[in-house]
Amino acid sequence: MVEFQGKMSIVGARYLTMPRPIDPQTGEYSTKFSLDEWKAIQTKRKEEFETYQANAESQLNSWLDDNAEAQITRAYYLDDELVAVFGENNVNVSNGMNYAMEYRYAQSDGEDLGYSGDQLTRYVENRIEFALRREYGDRLTVKDSSAGTLGTLADYREELFGGDRWPSEDNMPPLREIDWNAPSPAQAGTWQGPLALIDTQAFLDIRTMRLEAR
Repeated sequence: MVEFQGKMSIVGARYLTMPRPIDPQTGEYSTKFSLDEWKAIQTKRKEEFETYQANAESQLNSWLDDNAEAQITRAYYLDDELVAVFGENNVNVSNGMNYAMEYRYAQSDGEDLGYSGDQLTRYVENRIEFALRREYGDRLTVKDSSAGTLGTLADYREELFGGDRWPSEDNMPPLREIDWNAPSPAQAGTWQGPLALIDTQAFLDIRTMRLEAR
C-alpha cells in the first residue's frame, strides 16, 4: 500500500472479485442475482476501480514531481529496503509501510497541544517513528538529517518506486481465480446453518462459562 501526505492511496491496491453471495438461511447461492448477472456486476466494478486507480497513479506521480526538490529529513528502511521518506514542508510518502492512521492521530494531538508549522511537523514525525519502532523493532532502520544532508525527494524516487518497486499487478503474485462452478455450501455439504438457529440455551451456557473464566 502507498501512503503520501499522511493519506492512504489506492495505488498498488487490487480489486478483489467477490464470489457469488450465499443465502445465509439456506446455504444455497442467493437467488437475487444469476451467475451471469453477478459476473457482470463484478466486471463493471473492476473497470470502475481501474479508472480510479489510474487517476490515483497520475496524482502520485504529479505529487512526486511537484515535491522533487523537498529536502528529506528522515528515511525509513524495513529489512534494509527503503519504505518511506519524510521531509521539509510536511512532505512524506511510503511504499510498503503503513503510517497514515498514526499520522492522523498525531496531527490531531499536536494541534490540540498548540503546535503548528515546523514544530507540528516534527511532533508528528517523532510520533510516527516511535509507533513504527514499536511495531517493527530491529527490522526498522531510520536515517535522519542529524548525520548530514539526506538529499531531496527526487534522490529517493527511483529506489522507492522504480522498476519492480512500483506497486502494480504486474509486480505482484497473481490472485487465486474464483471457481464460478463450485457447488454452494449446501450442495457441498459444508453448510452449518444460520447463526439464528444456534440453540439459545447452548449460547447462554457458553456466555456463562466465559464470564466465570474471567
